[in-house]
Amino acid sequence: GDLWKMWGYNALVFLTSVCVMTLELTASRLIAKTVGSSLYTWTSVIGVVLAGITLGNFLGGWLADRFDRGRALAWMYLCGSVSCASVLWLDQIVSPMSRPTILSWPTWVLTVVATMFLLPSLALGTISPLVASMALSRGSRLGSTVGNVYAWGALGSIIGTFLTGFYLMDVWGTRTIIVMTAANLGILAAV
Repeated sequence: GDLWKMWGYNALVFLTSVCVMTLELTASRLIAKTVGSSLYTWTSVIGVVLAGITLGNFLGGWLADRFDRGRALAWMYLCGSVSCASVLWLDQIVSPMSRPTILSWPTWVLTVVATMFLLPSLALGTISPLVASMALSRGSRLGSTVGNVYAWGALGSIIGTFLTGFYLMDVWGTRTIIVMTAANLGILAAV
């Protein structure tokens, strides 16, 4: 039973990491019509997603110590799903806005990206520490347990990057990818 649960934990972080990288690569394409596709755009997308993951890791650890981890995990997947879906709504609000004169262009790009993608990245960042703490409660070898969880997360990031960049963007486009990512996160919340 514990072996299957460990595989389940690895699958959760794998799928979450696929979703994170899918969202990150899609972000650059979605906001290109608003702020262009430049070094500022890519720097902002990468920085905002990493900031969200960092804050989410901290929050996920805090949640794991204070609440039922299974329930917290389901709620964080639901938050990830809703915040991911809200990207399309926020895009409709942010796209027609013009840059305020008090903001430099790089600051404006960062503001647009953070408005749309910080919350989904934060929600998805909570998953790994929650799952790792659940796995640690089952595993007898701490190093191997944590190593497996993070290795499967990294593998999910790699697969998500190449899957999105080489296939999904061409086949479905940004809006459909975001809807499907939100739907997948919603399914994980229900499961």
